[in-house]
Amino acid sequence: MMKRDVEKLTQEEFDLLVVGGGIYGATVAWDAVLRGLKVALIEKRDFAAGTSSNSLKIIHGGLRYLQHADFARMRESIVERRILLKIAPHLVFPMPCIMPTFGHAVKGPEVMRIGLLMNDLFSVDRNRGLDKDHRLPNGALLSKKQLADLIPRVNRDDVNGGALWYDAHMHNSERLLLSFVHSAVEKGAVVANYVKANNLLVKNGRVYGVEARDERTQKTLAINAKLTISTQGPWINELLAEFRDKEKQKIQFSTAINLVLNRQLTREFAFAAPTKAGHKDKDALINTGSRLLFFVPWRGKTLAGTAHKPYYGDAENYRAAEADIQEFLAEVNSALPDEHIKHDEIDHVYAGLLPMAAVDPASGDVTLEKHFRIIDHKKEDNLDGLLSILTVKYTTARGVSKLAVDKAIKILGFGSPFSNSHDIPVWGGNIGHYHKFFADGMNSLDGALTPSNKKHLLATYGSRYNEIVALADEDASLLEPVSSDSDILKAEVIYGVRYEMAQTLSDILMRRTDLGAGCRASAEQIKNVVELMAKELGWSSSRQEQEKQSYRQIYEFAER
Repeated sequence: MMKRDVEKLTQEEFDLLVVGGGIYGATVAWDAVLRGLKVALIEKRDFAAGTSSNSLKIIHGGLRYLQHADFARMRESIVERRILLKIAPHLVFPMPCIMPTFGHAVKGPEVMRIGLLMNDLFSVDRNRGLDKDHRLPNGALLSKKQLADLIPRVNRDDVNGGALWYDAHMHNSERLLLSFVHSAVEKGAVVANYVKANNLLVKNGRVYGVEARDERTQKTLAINAKLTISTQGPWINELLAEFRDKEKQKIQFSTAINLVLNRQLTREFAFAAPTKAGHKDKDALINTGSRLLFFVPWRGKTLAGTAHKPYYGDAENYRAAEADIQEFLAEVNSALPDEHIKHDEIDHVYAGLLPMAAVDPASGDVTLEKHFRIIDHKKEDNLDGLLSILTVKYTTARGVSKLAVDKAIKILGFGSPFSNSHDIPVWGGNIGHYHKFFADGMNSLDGALTPSNKKHLLATYGSRYNEIVALADEDASLLEPVSSDSDILKAEVIYGVRYEMAQTLSDILMRRTDLGAGCRASAEQIKNVVELMAKELGWSSSRQEQEKQSYRQIYEFAER
């Protein structure tokens, strides 16, 4: 179980220190500890509090890479999608996706037929080792009528049909990340959130760890390691500032904004829709001429994304600007002109920063980095003992992390060269046949729980659901829902505090549970969660008010 013990970070020299607790930090720690390395992982805020929470929750197989003829990247995505369906079957499920077709040129059904066929051929092994509940069918073309029946939102006069294919979808991306952290801890990794790496510890040109600060106590500590890997994303610029030549350009980043719309545009199918804005991908062999937005059903709402703009400020200061939200909402409405989606239908804005390759000087369009980078700073900055990972995709985190650990092991000269992180279920994922697991779980769970409560526990915690239920042995009331309008149990709040390092109200509402992730938590939910946490953590009344205010600020946008 995850228990925060900052002192343990100072009691030994680690083989590998991972700085940054997003999905890449979590998967690096998991892969490395499986190889026999002594691993520490620190995160300046909370796990999944940054860009890793900002996605459309799609685990995609790279169909879009066909237009670039980037078959290697496509295969990488297909393989990693299958692995996540296998090792995290409680959190990752198949999702049907639809692209409307237009005319008979590059957007037409003839070209899409070829694309779907190639996708099926390149992913011929996509279901290997998966149970029937996680297998992905072949793609298919849809008639205009079939498209209208499934996705009436895009039934325009110029649409002549659609293309259907299958990707995967995360039930809860934050819980998936936490499952990797749990897994690493159970294999011996030392992990702590709210520990900020302030400076690299360097001697004779070699990094031997970091000077860090415990953000909860403000205590400074030295964490020693033979090798350090940064998975901080945009915060790498801050860590390197003291050592990097001032003439050397910073790593550049783009904003990434996704909207949570309080409208269920589709119940089952994710779908794409073109905007009216022109768009040219200079690296694509086939250009469609317009930008596509993607709409994903999620928790009775719709995720819409993604908007990108260059960002040249400090990562610490970035917040979604109201002007950018308004501009993106207009783009959403241009893609779905009959919907007339209003600003007050935006329940939440997910915003983060991703590595940027270029900006079109004429249009302002951003080109994201298309390939991951594992940077050896001995070559880049004359800093031995420091690697960093830069990438844009959640889907391939495990695979890229495996390659980063391969590189780390070569540098260290020890540790297993073979990774089996592709084959071992993550925390909660050891469920065998999903249908049987689900039926058995529904039958075995406490009769005091409603069917909806039971489904939620099984889908969120997988094979570890009994750990949450066991808390009721000390207090039966913990099996009660947090609020009258939620399936989330009081026991989940207590579990998050005791065994998942939840330190703040936002940690519980946004990441340990989904009470306040897709929309602002209700007053009843906030009140009850604060009371539970205050009892566990000894919060004063003023601290309770501070926590409430900090959570409310998440839903405030930057003025611009």
